[in-house]
Amino acid sequence: MIYIPLLMFCIVFFELFMLLRLGKDALAIISRSLEGMRMLASAELDDDDKEILVLRMSREILKATLWFASKFVVISLVLYLLFRLTVALFPGLEPKLLEGFVSPIVILVLTVATVCYARMHKVVAARLK
Repeated sequence: MIYIPLLMFCIVFFELFMLLRLGKDALAIISRSLEGMRMLASAELDDDDKEILVLRMSREILKATLWFASKFVVISLVLYLLFRLTVALFPGLEPKLLEGFVSPIVILVLTVATVCYARMHKVVAARLK
């Protein structure tokens, strides 16, 4: 069944996402953006101060975005290597895996399964604390 290796890819993606704290990084980008917008809307700052703050915030947002993207690239490389390893071990699976990556039904089933796994992960982590 093609769902098993694809589900393993999804679980690896989820675990790496949690391990590398990509959610935290995405929220950091959003919070820096909102902070920059608040500074621009401030009536207490003059235009020169706003210009300096916008430049500083732009750099911070760029750094946070590059950090987020680099983590995402690492996850992508790990998943690609896992895919290549799976194909090397089971050569007949390659066309089915590639077909599964674009099948709406497979994507839906894997999304639901990954969300269920995430819920289980949260419950188990809470009980272990």
